[in-house]
Amino acid sequence: MTIDTATDPVDQDLDYAAAVAELDDILNELEDEALNVDILADRVKRASELITFCRSRITSAKTQVEQIVADLEQLGDTE
Repeated sequence: MTIDTATDPVDQDLDYAAAVAELDDILNELEDEALNVDILADRVKRASELITFCRSRITSAKTQVEQIVADLEQLGDTE
């Protein structure tokens, strides 16, 4: 699989599952002893971008879930 390291993950229609799949591909490339050292830094940079993207999505989902739970608890208190 060819990975476009020039594209920022935030600027594309990337979802969490696709980001994780791309991270897995990068990990497989990094484990390959035949990896060209000239592209190593690009792969590590892309992985860093994807990790930041995934962390952001997880934080956002956590905040949404906490708000939903708080709203449900508030509804339970009014009954």
